[in-house]
Amino acid sequence: MTHTDYTKEILNIKDKNIFLNENCLETRKDGNVEIKVFHGYLTYTPEFCPHCGIINHGTNDIIKWAYDKNCLVKIPKVSNFKTILLLDKQRFYCKHCNKTFTATTDLVDFHKQISNNTKLSVILELMQKGSEKDIAKRNNISTNSVNRILDSISDDKLIKRDGHLPVAFGIDEFTATSDTEGKYAFIIVDHDKKNIFDILNSRTSLAIEKYFSRYPRSEREKVKFITLDLYKPYYKLMHHLFPNAILIPDRFHFVLQPRNALDKTRISFIKKNDRDYKKFKKYWKLLLKNEDELDDKNKFYSPNFKKEVTQKYIVTYLINSNNLLRATYNYYQGILKAIKNKDISKFCNIIHHTSYKSVSHYAIKTNKTFLNMEAYLINSFKFEYSNGIVEGINNVIKMVKHNACGYRKFKHLKVRIMLIKGIFNPITT
Repeated sequence: MTHTDYTKEILNIKDKNIFLNENCLETRKDGNVEIKVFHGYLTYTPEFCPHCGIINHGTNDIIKWAYDKNCLVKIPKVSNFKTILLLDKQRFYCKHCNKTFTATTDLVDFHKQISNNTKLSVILELMQKGSEKDIAKRNNISTNSVNRILDSISDDKLIKRDGHLPVAFGIDEFTATSDTEGKYAFIIVDHDKKNIFDILNSRTSLAIEKYFSRYPRSEREKVKFITLDLYKPYYKLMHHLFPNAILIPDRFHFVLQPRNALDKTRISFIKKNDRDYKKFKKYWKLLLKNEDELDDKNKFYSPNFKKEVTQKYIVTYLINSNNLLRATYNYYQGILKAIKNKDISKFCNIIHHTSYKSVSHYAIKTNKTFLNMEAYLINSFKFEYSNGIVEGINNVIKMVKHNACGYRKFKHLKVRIMLIKGIFNPITT
């Protein structure tokens, strides 16, 4: 192996038509930044003229002309140094059409500066959780260049559609970008694969129906389970699109309703109760805790109570401060226990026999929702499916948005999510 071959191996240059000069390495300074500059040239005998199509038989049909000097190619860093290749590209002259053309290489696209190796390096980094700014810096390119690489990944590459829908999937929405309709995107998660099926740039009924209607009714009838939150417009739509599917409200959102009702009741009460304001402010989280998990043995000194207390003592004191608060607390704890124990009869008994005179109007509103959606909520007790996987993916999405300080284009956000979740792998695609 020659010196040139060793250097090309280090630079990951596979093109046999690229040759490096004898003294190929030069060190330059860009301010305080040291740049490694490699000098080389590209030449070969062309097979045909790209203009007229004449075959080059080696009889002076096409002759070597001059060189396009110092064509800059940005390549991956070497030993963490910013690295570029100054490539002299051979020009050719066709005697049949009297036109010239320049030698090409798979190292870099025509009229581009960023090497395909660099693009691959960027895509590999985009599969991790770093920001586009940091990725751009590490690969010696601009943030706009990173975004252009994101643009180059088509939707067809992201998702390999086989014409089939998941038998069980979850749906949810998340705040996306300014170019999404209503700023909310719609996510579909395959429960069996535990990963994203697709992401839509709108959560409107029209957009969702248009998307799923691409699948024939026979395919949509195969869907057995759909998990979702308590957003009512989804239920009518899902019934229409998937007539055989069982709709399962997510247990997390299920619990969230009476939890929020209790917290709003607490806030409403302390606004009128100056005496215990600090106690409620300090220990509000204990009210939302499962009462079976409250510590009733280990005492600690509380400045607010000016004595040693337990968690159980604090909660008992707080709820006994107000009858409405105590009833709403008991309502919340009852729902919590019913869900935890998958006790359908207990749940139904609570929502059907709760006195609207005893609980707060926040709890009344929650209970009316539960009564209207009782048949669906019972499905949450019967089946193991939940939106836990969806919520986990939503947390990844939040992290992606946070690292990037937000996205302006929905496509950039979608591609990034798909890369990080392994939906698209540039190595195997």
